[in-house]
Amino acid sequence: MNYQAVEQLLTQDARLLARRDSPAIDQEIEEQRQAALQLFFQWQDGLAQFQDLVPFCVVLQHKVDLNRDLLRWERRHED
Repeated sequence: MNYQAVEQLLTQDARLLARRDSPAIDQEIEEQRQAALQLFFQWQDGLAQFQDLVPFCVVLQHKVDLNRDLLRWERRHED
């Protein structure tokens, strides 16, 4: 997993998945995304190692992969 893939996952894919039932938010996915984002920002600031992000990203990526068709539909029908 590289920097660009992690950024895409955290700022777009997992975000969209957490908010798919807007205005309700999937709290479990959002909490995992927020925790990973904090580590991502720490990594950008040189305060964390990139490999610290991997466990969070693997779980989120698995959830995104399981819902890939739903995310495609959401993107096509975004306002």
